Amino acid sequence: MAKNQVNYQISIPNPNSHYAVVDIDYVAENEGPTGIITLPTWTPGSYLLREFSRNVNRVYMQKNSGPKSIVTLKQQSKNQWVVEAKKGEKIKISYEIYCFDFSVRTSYISTEQALLNMASVLMFVEGQTSESGTVSIKYPENWKSVATSLEEEKSSNKGPGQTTFKYRNYDELVDTPVQLGNFETFEFEVAGVPHKVALVGRNNANIQQLKIDMQKICNTMFEIVGEFPCETQPCKPYVFIVQNVENGGGGIEHLNSTVLMMSKLGYTDPNRYRGFLGLVAHEYFHLWNVKRIRPIELGPFNYSEENYTRSLWIAEGITSYYDELALVRAKFVSEGSFLQTLSSSINAHENRPGSEVATLHDMSFNTWVKEYRPYEHSKNNSYSYYSKGMIVAALLDIEICAATNGKKSLNDVFKVLWNDFYKAKNFGYLGTGYTEEEFWKVCNSVAGIDLTDKFKVWLETTQHPDYKGTFEKLKFIAIEENSQLLNEWGVTFETKDGLQKVAYVNSKGNALKAGIQVGDEILSINGFRTTNDLDKIFGALKAGGENQFTLLINRAGNIQELKCGFEPLPQYQITLKFTGDALKGLQTKTNDFWQQQGAIQTWLKSKI
Repeated sequence: MAKNQVNYQISIPNPNSHYAVVDIDYVAENEGPTGIITLPTWTPGSYLLREFSRNVNRVYMQKNSGPKSIVTLKQQSKNQWVVEAKKGEKIKISYEIYCFDFSVRTSYISTEQALLNMASVLMFVEGQTSESGTVSIKYPENWKSVATSLEEEKSSNKGPGQTTFKYRNYDELVDTPVQLGNFETFEFEVAGVPHKVALVGRNNANIQQLKIDMQKICNTMFEIVGEFPCETQPCKPYVFIVQNVENGGGGIEHLNSTVLMMSKLGYTDPNRYRGFLGLVAHEYFHLWNVKRIRPIELGPFNYSEENYTRSLWIAEGITSYYDELALVRAKFVSEGSFLQTLSSSINAHENRPGSEVATLHDMSFNTWVKEYRPYEHSKNNSYSYYSKGMIVAALLDIEICAATNGKKSLNDVFKVLWNDFYKAKNFGYLGTGYTEEEFWKVCNSVAGIDLTDKFKVWLETTQHPDYKGTFEKLKFIAIEENSQLLNEWGVTFETKDGLQKVAYVNSKGNALKAGIQVGDEILSINGFRTTNDLDKIFGALKAGGENQFTLLINRAGNIQELKCGFEPLPQYQITLKFTGDALKGLQTKTNDFWQQQGAIQTWLKSKI
């Protein structure tokens, strides 16, 4: 073992136990008599402390590779252990870790497969995370497939059920998942770089069509920056690990790969399939946005505690915007459908009570306690920086397109960020992060106008954005804004303990004014039995002229009576539509309009 290497061995002796056995070999470099090994509490890309150390069994140490007694390490904190060793001593750390959390961000071992997300499995040696090394994996010999973007160690003796990879540093290792088992794979190229897809689990995908469509999506996202990241020569292959599941979805980005989940029978459902292609676009664009072009707070990471930033709206919100736009540019959805999606996103955000409580900066900063920890009050005091970030990205893109009459767009912002913060030689092989002020400065430079006041409204206030003022800068977009009153109580229900109980109470709704609480079972309204059809019964009563209502509820086993009037729930409504030549061009399927130079043509980059 080279002195300045940290080498890992992972073995899966009994997949049905869901345990991985980990050994870590290294030479101590600590200056004092003790060192520290640490298991991350979270994984990059998913901003929640997941406390992976809860899965660790006792941690042992052996020194100098001799027949010494094995020592149990003393735990210093929830995720750290003390290594009593002097500088230069050879150390072997050993532990078992339970892996049975099936998600894109955790590790899962079963008799069929193993998905290893390294942040949840591999400890690091404090002070030695910049060192390179190898990771060797032993797994059941009947598993024939391995998928990862780690580089295989050519000199290793690879045999059935074993393989060895090398890594540049711990940050790279922890950001590179490994998939083991028996699964189907296929490949395609983007910009001459190989892309590998592992389809794990039974599914109903048309492989040839999926290959064509994924390549089309990836090419569309590549065109935004126009250059593929290559920290090695030749470029590392990009790897998609697709877990086909009974229900669910989602994904997480990694340095040169992604883990996705897709409904195993969803490939023939047009809506689910389009949704999956949007997910592919989203996680793939993170190859540039976040993994290379990143907020300055997001790397190098502190793996033991929260890493706060107010710029996740850029990292995730702009990426969400581009994944919707990609479906238009790659012709999987129409331009009109995209406008409808944008309208729906704006309406959903503006009608969420939390939009008037928290700023976009607030939501990014508080992701550690809000985004991944929703509860019954979340809609009233928060929202997702994905959703509003997508809206702000659209507004920003339109402002740039309009200010330059289509000569520039948000794409150009990312080209500048790519060159100035990733490719700059003095920043190292993965570049450096930008401050939000620097991001604003680049946007202003590309647009040729000062957008600072708009940024402040969008990001630092709960003020309603000037949608009409921005969208009307695209002369072929018609925008309708209005408010309406909905005859709704502002509650949703869930089945709990076999009963229909209130799951959410809108902070602006009549239910709150009536005194309804989460957990209540609403038994009747004006003597009419109700379960989860409160709005329907209310509508019938109101149509009959009744304006005062008596509710009978069951609250924690106690029957109570509530009396109230009714006030309709106010709603904001926006509709975006094409007008004039744009609509005519779409209807007649001619290319003339979309080949013109102009703000809307650049914005949608549409090709009939």
